[in-house]
Amino acid sequence: MEESRVRQVHESQEERQHVRVSLQGSLRLRLQSPVKGIFSLEDVSLGGLAFIAGQVPLPPGTLCHGEVVCRVGRANLSMPISFKVIYQHEGSHRVGGQYTAIDQENADLLRLLISNYLAGELIGMDDVLDAMKRDNYVTARKGKAHPGSRTWQDRLRAGLVTLCFFLAGLLAFGFAGYKLYQHAFLVRASEAWISLPGKTVRMPENGYVQLLIPPATQRVERGQPLLTISSRLVARLNNGVLLDSLDEEQIRSLVDAAVFEVTLNSPCDCQVTELLVSDGEYVHDQTPLMTLVDPQAPASVIALFDGPMSAMPVGPGDRVTVQYLDGTQDSASVIALVRDDATGKLRMQLQPQRSLPVSAQHQPVSVTVHPAWLPVL
Repeated sequence: MEESRVRQVHESQEERQHVRVSLQGSLRLRLQSPVKGIFSLEDVSLGGLAFIAGQVPLPPGTLCHGEVVCRVGRANLSMPISFKVIYQHEGSHRVGGQYTAIDQENADLLRLLISNYLAGELIGMDDVLDAMKRDNYVTARKGKAHPGSRTWQDRLRAGLVTLCFFLAGLLAFGFAGYKLYQHAFLVRASEAWISLPGKTVRMPENGYVQLLIPPATQRVERGQPLLTISSRLVARLNNGVLLDSLDEEQIRSLVDAAVFEVTLNSPCDCQVTELLVSDGEYVHDQTPLMTLVDPQAPASVIALFDGPMSAMPVGPGDRVTVQYLDGTQDSASVIALVRDDATGKLRMQLQPQRSLPVSAQHQPVSVTVHPAWLPVL
């Protein structure tokens, strides 16, 4: 009986996934594979390879790791790959595998080798280096979803996100516009404080102070004795009072014995805001002793501004904004605007609308002048 021979039929060119070429090279399997060694390549494509395994059993489904080594000029080109065994012929010991992991650069080098082989051209190391230097890998485009595939939750979420970004941009634009308005049109005082009408009692000459009122006194009446000042005659003589009719010994005995006392009375029905001395203290001439404030007199605000008079957009009779220490804001009328000779700044006196207590004396405030075309509420 004639032995029947089975002829292996390859699939047509149209059915093949990649073109197979017979490159001169070898396959080196690494230790991670079931076997290790160097095998001769039969053919190579962009989808897989075939090699002669000899007596090494590699059943289908085996996962192997290795590298394809091709001779390029005088150098060896090594490309790491991972493949899965698809088939193994018992007679020819041919093993076919499909790539499971190959990066883009190695795939481009393999495509360069195959295209030059099919074109009948020799490949050199320069061509390999040129292919490796390319940086033209881009991310694949995302497929566009069909308009009808969006649900109402997606549309609502997109609308809310858009509204949030719009409101954030609107707030940022408004904040920037407000800061620009403050910088361009508003004028702020460099210094401002509350001033109540009052009097400061000063020491008339060097001497000792004896208080006639308790230290905790808050109100005094007009003509009420406040304190007594005791000074020797030597203080008055040092101020220029000379007694030409007395000799030196008489003057010395008179100076040592003579003591003068002066009583200072309250000039008004006032409230004591500051007591700056203590009983029995020695005080020098013109030193402040106490501060008296008339609680019935209207308070005013004093503000100092930098710059020339022409730069001030308001004048007497106009209104400005005053912010007090408690954070509240109120308007005030301009009473006077003059140049302060002591500081060289513009001195503005304001009449506030609210009534201020005596304890607000010398409290700092903030004064803002708005442009003339913007009314102050």
